[in-house]
Amino acid sequence: MSDSIAPLSAPRVALIGFGEAGETFARANGWRGETRGWDVVPDRRALMGELGVETAESAAEALDDRAFLLSLVTADQALDAACTYAQLLPEGALWCDMNSVSPDTKRQAATVIEAVGGRYVDVAVMAPVEKGLAVPLLVSGPHALAAQPLLEALGFTDVRVVGDEVGRASAIKMIR
Repeated sequence: MSDSIAPLSAPRVALIGFGEAGETFARANGWRGETRGWDVVPDRRALMGELGVETAESAAEALDDRAFLLSLVTADQALDAACTYAQLLPEGALWCDMNSVSPDTKRQAATVIEAVGGRYVDVAVMAPVEKGLAVPLLVSGPHALAAQPLLEALGFTDVRVVGDEVGRASAIKMIR
């Protein structure tokens, strides 16, 4: 019997927002997982299909049966996205907020997601997304340790948990 641990299979993930980050990650060599996406802009939804991302007809369809999602909306929409889509989350779903917003905004979004039974994770993208899946990610919050292996299973190669407080990853990014 081997002591090695089998790698986590590629997760079923939903992408909310498909701008520069979503497109870059989906195009990246090594992106894994069964991916379904939603964006409010029809042209971005069309691009999803071209990149192998299943395109949902609505946010509800994108989130249906997905227990792991990446919020990749524009920074000015991060809190609105959490408020708008929280009710659509399956119980216990991990909401990985990868938006560049203040720690306070992340804490406000976490309150919304947690109130409906979701699990919020603060993810700070620490370099330009052009680095693709090698972009360093700092992850914090009470569910960070649950999110880390799923992010790695998607293909991210530099994921580091920096604490169990929502806002800590974003604060480190702001200070840096």
